[in-house]
Amino acid sequence: FGSIEFLKREGRDYSDMEVVTTKIEHPSITEAMSQLERLGVIVKYVEVNERGLIILEDLRSKLSAKTVLVSCAYANSEIGAVQPLRAIKKMMAEFESNFSTKILFHVDAAQAPLWLNCQFESVAADFLVLDAGKCCGPKGVGVLLHSRRAKLVAVNYGGGQEAGLRAGTENTASIAGAARAFSLAQKDWKERSGQVGEVRNRGISILLENISGAVLNGGIAEDRLANNINVSIPGLDTEYAVVVLDAKGFAVSTKSACAGAGGGESMVVREISADPARAKSTIRISLGPDTTTGQIESMVNVLKKHMEMMKTVS
Repeated sequence: FGSIEFLKREGRDYSDMEVVTTKIEHPSITEAMSQLERLGVIVKYVEVNERGLIILEDLRSKLSAKTVLVSCAYANSEIGAVQPLRAIKKMMAEFESNFSTKILFHVDAAQAPLWLNCQFESVAADFLVLDAGKCCGPKGVGVLLHSRRAKLVAVNYGGGQEAGLRAGTENTASIAGAARAFSLAQKDWKERSGQVGEVRNRGISILLENISGAVLNGGIAEDRLANNINVSIPGLDTEYAVVVLDAKGFAVSTKSACAGAGGGESMVVREISADPARAKSTIRISLGPDTTTGQIESMVNVLKKHMEMMKTVS
């Protein structure tokens, strides 16, 4: 909003601005896009493949002389798809050169600090969004980094805090906690990612080998977050299964918590699979640095017994 409103104040009409994103973004992005559309901004949705990765040729077809912003997640919050940011940025740069325009790159990196390189220069974003609560920091504090060429205006009003961009007294304790959390997360992200990735790979194999009908959602190792496992078990009430697993000491989920609780389908899985049955039966397992294959095996045993019991009462 700050970027779009800056251009509006510079005299550009909403209808003369285009934003490109995908349909598998976090609700904090998809709902913002809906509001931009209500203002009159043109929002284009680029296609993703079955692994959740942006199809670069489709992105090429969506960019134009009116494009002012491209927005995507570094790593998807549900299926862990890691986008090829540098390839996306390179394509955007080509269009900037061809049209003598400026296309800003907004990257949602909330899921990334523990598992991926988030150094601003490496990500090559104009806007980089971080969430301290996703990497062992305090809840309720986030960070927006922006490049020198990215111009913003405030979208809330009050005092002149945060260089005049976000009114309100700064939460100093949370800021300090967030800075420490990001520093620790990035210090050894590569080693952590390698270790947890091995557990993830084994966990995926255990799930697919032992749970009848289970289908993996998302891609293979190199384009998937190290700590992410997401499967669908068509025909199973996975919302209920999550409750059963919780009672046995295993905290898993279905779709993004911000997508709304109870029932419904994963819009991410629906988009990559075009299969309503898969979208309604997802289980998302997020691994921590200390998660073991033994814990995953125990969880799978509980899930398997639950599925067998459900067959007897159906």
